[in-house]
Amino acid sequence: MIERLQRALEHIEELSPAAQEDLAQFIEEMTEPIAEVGTPHQAPSDDNLPPTVRAALALGGAWRDLQDDDEFAYFERIRRESKPSPPIEDQLAWLDEEDAK
Repeated sequence: MIERLQRALEHIEELSPAAQEDLAQFIEEMTEPIAEVGTPHQAPSDDNLPPTVRAALALGGAWRDLQDDDEFAYFERIRRESKPSPPIEDQLAWLDEEDAK
C-alpha cells in the first residue's frame, strides 16, 4: 500500500495548486489517529461516538420517565387497547383468489 501511495505522490505536482492543497488536506485528515472511545474505567463521551450509536442511545432516553413495573403496565395497556390483527389466512386470502383465476 505504501509503495502504491508513493507512486501516486510522484505525480502530485501535475495537479493544480488547489487540487494539491485539497489532496494534502484529505491525506492529513485520513491519517489522523483514531480517537479513543474510552477506557473501561471511564465512560465514553458522546462526542467520540458515531452518530448512529448516539441516535440509538437517545431512543433509550425516551423511556426514562417510566419506572420499573410501570413499563410493563404501560406496554400491557397498549397491547390491550390495540385492535388485534386479522388472522394471517384472511390477510393472504387474495393470493388464493389469484391462484384460482
